[in-house]
Amino acid sequence: MHQLPSDPFDAAAPRRPAESVRPRSKRAAAVAVLTLVATLLLAVTLVLLRMDRGAAPTLVLPRVPERAAIDPARPFLNTPAITWAEGEAGVVVAPATAVGRYPAEQVAAVMERVRQVIVAARLNRHVLESHDAEPVLALLSAQAATGARELIRPGNEAETWWVSAKIAEGYSLLPATPRVIGTMTPRVGPDGELVISTNYLVAYAFEAWNVTQLDDPLDIVAVDRWEVDYEWVEDSRYAEESQGLHLGATRGFTFGANCPMVRRGFLAPGYSDTGLATGPSSQPVEAYFDPNAPLDEHSNC
Repeated sequence: MHQLPSDPFDAAAPRRPAESVRPRSKRAAAVAVLTLVATLLLAVTLVLLRMDRGAAPTLVLPRVPERAAIDPARPFLNTPAITWAEGEAGVVVAPATAVGRYPAEQVAAVMERVRQVIVAARLNRHVLESHDAEPVLALLSAQAATGARELIRPGNEAETWWVSAKIAEGYSLLPATPRVIGTMTPRVGPDGELVISTNYLVAYAFEAWNVTQLDDPLDIVAVDRWEVDYEWVEDSRYAEESQGLHLGATRGFTFGANCPMVRRGFLAPGYSDTGLATGPSSQPVEAYFDPNAPLDEHSNC
């Protein structure tokens, strides 16, 4: 069962389970699609996919070669992520304007808070490698942080994938800074809350002991894409612990990773997945690097 913290707009909201899509087999590039549909206590649908290479894309993206040498000093070479910004430079807060009852200054402050959450959850090496979520939780409302802490414990990582990325034990990132691309957009939610809708992709490059035996850059590069609605509650109708930032509707995928590890809540490189391929991908590989492409619901895992 996959859960999110309680809905600040309905503290008594029941927790309901979500079904897991069947496990899948292997191919050199994996996509794990994770969906949380919610107004803050949502059920999660965890889908794990592995994709074969598709036909040439119609998207204007760098072509991913079928085979290419891997350079650990430039691990994103021959992947579309080579054109993305490095690290938090890719998490950009655009100039804010007033949104509903929220003045531009407040919108800017909330967007900056969301930027900090994304950086902490997806780019902070301490969080990634130690699985210590406190730098993330410190940026959320007291209610959201308490709900997450109730789930965060060893062996329960599959239930807290939405809190932060977690590098699997036994695997290490290369020194290369993860590459990032995406956007954030403010709007007013149905209960008057300020919602920051985000859509970010982060590419991680992993070390490989057998790098000279690999001939696909995606064997060591995994990509997380997350579409998350962050909800800012500042309303006297709600309890003090509800004031602040919450995670709302969340969905995304992990591409190029080890599917069994993703099912357990961890990131590990695709080369470490020893399953067998089943069926073609529904999109060309390049589409999984495109923040404007629709999230693929197909699974052949």
